Amino acid sequence: MDFETMRTFFTLSALAANAATIGLVAIGIAGRNRSTSPFEFLRGTTLWLASIVAVTWTLGSLYLSESVGLNPCTLCWYQRIAMYSLAVILPIAAFRKDNGIRLYAAVLAGIGAAIAAYHRFIQAYPQFDAGACSASGPSCSAPLILEFGFVTIPYMALSGFLLILALLWANRVNNPPSVPTSEPTDTHKSLAGNP
Repeated sequence: MDFETMRTFFTLSALAANAATIGLVAIGIAGRNRSTSPFEFLRGTTLWLASIVAVTWTLGSLYLSESVGLNPCTLCWYQRIAMYSLAVILPIAAFRKDNGIRLYAAVLAGIGAAIAAYHRFIQAYPQFDAGACSASGPSCSAPLILEFGFVTIPYMALSGFLLILALLWANRVNNPPSVPTSEPTDTHKSLAGNP
């Protein structure tokens, strides 16, 4: 496919991710006092969906740099570190049904989202660029893609990170962490010398 088609696909994917994130947040807020999870319809799929987002965004960034030849700036590389890590750990966790990955994935997605938000901010307001990028590399404040007047590469990354965070939240609501009981187990009793 040509770059124009792919650029449109990436833009629409980012906007769809925004709509999905807003939808998940709205469902979570509206259903917070229900006796059952408002995300019941997503049970068993949230880690897979987060994996798909991370892998798709990773492949998109590789397409932009390797096929199109857009050189990533320093802040882009930091966002890639977070997203590429998520593209590895989320599919493994989804396959193993390991909901314990939520904390680690949320930290990575949160850091990536913060960097992407800052990156998008300095693209909109270059006067606030604190010199995050080196003079020898591409400028962080100059958007390489600009669609609809606001969708840039960092905006696309931010959209992906926020959707992953929303899906991890839905996973947590569906699978709350177990609360330890105050009663010691039989093993603890025997170790303490109690019959």
